[in-house]
Formats: sequence, structure tokens, C-alpha cells
Amino acid sequence: MNTLKLIYVYDAHCSWCFAFSKVITAIQDKYQNEFDYEVLSGGMIIGDRIGPIKDAAPPNILEIYQRIESFTGTAFSAAYLKKVAQGDSLRNSEIPAIALSVFKSHLPQKALAYAHALQQKLFVEAIEIDDDALYLSLATDFGLDGESFLQQMKMDEFVDAAHYEFALAKQLQVTGYPQLLVQTEDTQFYLIAKGYTDFDNLDERIQKVLKQLGQAPS
Repeated sequence: MNTLKLIYVYDAHCSWCFAFSKVITAIQDKYQNEFDYEVLSGGMIIGDRIGPIKDAAPPNILEIYQRIESFTGTAFSAAYLKKVAQGDSLRNSEIPAIALSVFKSHLPQKALAYAHALQQKLFVEAIEIDDDALYLSLATDFGLDGESFLQQMKMDEFVDAAHYEFALAKQLQVTGYPQLLVQTEDTQFYLIAKGYTDFDNLDERIQKVLKQLGQAPS
């Protein structure tokens, strides 16, 4: 176990997080010996914000997707964009957060890969976020029992764990996604990304933090 932790706060519905997946994955590959990694669900769309995308998303959401594609090279599928244009696709951050809490109870070291795979289902395969088939197939893809996974998603233990992550994100003063922090002690954090950040800039910031802490990448 490393003494440093890199905390990635994301939301399943965050399109910038989907674009950021390839960046944070490359960072994990490069700095696998320097950090432990934790993925937290931020709770972007919870409570009375839950609803169809026509009510929960900004009116210029398709323009935002175009900007993300142009800026990052990320592609959203035609099927997903069609569902967005129709406006009926459900926006609810609680369900995927519960799924992540279940997944981390089994394979915490693969949480980043799971978060990315979940967003792939949403933004590319255009599967609805409340479709049991999504979580069953993902569990199977990672070698877990799908039916058991679905049952665990209904347990208070994992619902509470998701809500705890929402509260923790607030405590960390997360106001947007993606957000990336380096934790050095229980109460000491370095904010290294607030919003989408490309690999080179993020790499440079990590190098500065490691240098400040008197550590060098191995």
C-alpha cells in the first residue's frame, strides 16, 4: 500500500468525466507505484434533480457534447445523441453510485476501469442508467455474479455507501466534475484537477506535488 492516494471524484452522467477516462487511465498506468487510487461518486444528479434529460440537463446539452468531442477527441454515439435529442432518457446519479459501491466491495482495485466501462454503456451503447441489464452485464464482464450483484444493489449497506460518497464529495468541496486530488494525510489534500485536464498538464502537476513532498516517481 502506498502512502499517497489519488482520489478521482466523478459522476456517471458527467460527459467531461467520460472524456477524462483515457487521461486518468494513462495517469494510473504511469503512476501505479506512487499512488493508491480511489474513485468516488459525486452525486451530480440526485434528489429533486432526478428526471428525464430534458428536465435535468441544460438546454444546450448537444452543443456541449460537440464541444467535448472537438476539444478532447471523445466520441458519443449517434444512438446516445438521438436519445438526448428525444429528451426522455433518465438522469439519476444514485443508481450508478450504488453499483460502484457494490463493485468496490468486490474489486476495489478495478474501480476506475468499472467507472469507465459504465460510462461506455451509457454514452456509446446508449443503455438506460436504470436498466438492470447494464449492471448485470458489467458485473459479468468483470467476472462477478450478475444476479448477486443486482441483489446487492438493493441492500441498505450499499445505498448508504453511495450516499456517504456524496457527502464526502461535499466535504472535499467538490463543485464540478471531474475532480482529482492527491491525499497525503487524513486531512491534507492537493487539488490537481478541477474539470477536464489533459495528460501533459496533469502529469506536470503530479510531478510538482511529488517534488514538493520530496518523492520521485519510481
